[in-house]
Amino acid sequence: MTVAAAAASAALAVAALARWEPGVVWATELAAAAYAAALGLAGGPTDPGAPLVAAALVAAAETGQWAVELARPAAVAPGIARRRAATILLLAAAGAAAGWALLLVSDAGSGGIALTAAGLIAAAAAMVLVTRLARST
Repeated sequence: MTVAAAAASAALAVAALARWEPGVVWATELAAAAYAAALGLAGGPTDPGAPLVAAALVAAAETGQWAVELARPAAVAPGIARRRAATILLLAAAGAAAGWALLLVSDAGSGGIALTAAGLIAAAAAMVLVTRLARST
């Protein structure tokens, strides 16, 4: 699986440098598929690092897309690069935090109705956060 992850990283770099938007998507999907296959083959417990992997995939996809967009001629407002970078980092961090909250709840076993309610609230909060962040970019 390391070979597939390396191939996905190389494909993402090539797609970003070539300003090829579908290539950024495909490379990110290849990286996610390589990770999913590695998890499936390992057959162990839930990976506690999964939220970090998800955050890295989001950051890679957004940064690759940003590189493609920068190749298009357009007026750029002052400070937009700083705001866009902050948005990408915030989106990745929020996704990782929500993922860890969901892992915490799912790893707690059968904790009763209160724990189930907390899990549902965490999932709903994650969806609201992602929706709001997506609309702000």
